[in-house]
Amino acid sequence: MRRVSPWTLIDIGVNLADKAFHSDLDGVCERAAAAGVRGMVLTGTRVAESSRAADLAARLPGAWSTAGVHPHYARECDHETVHALRELANRDEVVAVGECGLDYFRDLSPRETQREWLEKQLALASELRMPVFLHDREAHDDLLAIVREHRDTIPRAVVH
Repeated sequence: MRRVSPWTLIDIGVNLADKAFHSDLDGVCERAAAAGVRGMVLTGTRVAESSRAADLAARLPGAWSTAGVHPHYARECDHETVHALRELANRDEVVAVGECGLDYFRDLSPRETQREWLEKQLALASELRMPVFLHDREAHDDLLAIVREHRDTIPRAVVH
């Protein structure tokens, strides 16, 4: 007799908007479903990728997305970034702000810039009362200090 799991599997860190998956998108989704994944949250790591993630989520059953800028790409942000993320966050399929956070392991963006854009994305999540999808690599103390300032206005968070 086959045992049925009481769990509903939802993958909350899916990078399907990345070009590496373009040629096998349908196959990836089929294999995930066959493995028991019943929902996916597609991760936005830049404004353009967040837009692609939202577009994909709108057409895939059981899919949602996030809108945010990963700390690796914080150096690419400008005065239009928060406006673009706000517009994306208003889409029905976008369920969280992120992936945002700090990455002191690779330091692909200056740490001060990473902290600035984490703050701005947390402020956006607070304004919109949206959950956040956080990235933390070797930056625990700084990440927690910044997140604590927003914990009363952000409904939920997940950290990886």
